[in-house]
Amino acid sequence: MSSMAEGSDGSEKVDQYLSGVPEPQRSTLERLRSGLRRLLPHADEAIRYGMPALTLQGKAVAGYASFADHCGYYPMSGDVIAAAGDAVAGYEVSKGGLQFPVDRPLPMALVRRLVTLRLAELAAVTDGVRYEFFADGQLKATGRMKGGELDGSWKWYRKDGSLLRTGRFADGEQVGRWTTYDRVGEISRVTRF
Repeated sequence: MSSMAEGSDGSEKVDQYLSGVPEPQRSTLERLRSGLRRLLPHADEAIRYGMPALTLQGKAVAGYASFADHCGYYPMSGDVIAAAGDAVAGYEVSKGGLQFPVDRPLPMALVRRLVTLRLAELAAVTDGVRYEFFADGQLKATGRMKGGELDGSWKWYRKDGSLLRTGRFADGEQVGRWTTYDRVGEISRVTRF
């Protein structure tokens, strides 16, 4: 489901970014990168806003950067840091990110919390395309929302990435042909609404 072209090219660009970062920031950010890749193995790497980032379906989920006297973590949202509440106590924060020491990586429990909040935010779209993800970044469902209602074509996926079901909604109601697939992509059931 992810864009391998962006991922491989993006990984090279992230490597280039990190190669220009002095120590101890480089080692600290490389540990953060490794932790993020373990949390989100289905994500692509990219450079967004001049910094390394992980993306899912083209949406930035987590970014990080090096500065002279600190490192920064950016959830690519103005609301995630506030939603994290006490979890970010003890860090200097702004609406868009938090700062941490150049020689001490963020605890993975905090990174996991920030990623979880960002994934929930991506799934909370009420108008436009909604993406829902499993905790590891694998696409779970995608479709259009209109006025808070499912509207138009939707697809659901299994945790292994295989297509599970397709169907359509009109103003939140199931309509038309709904198809369920087995793990190898064969149609196992068709229902009409």
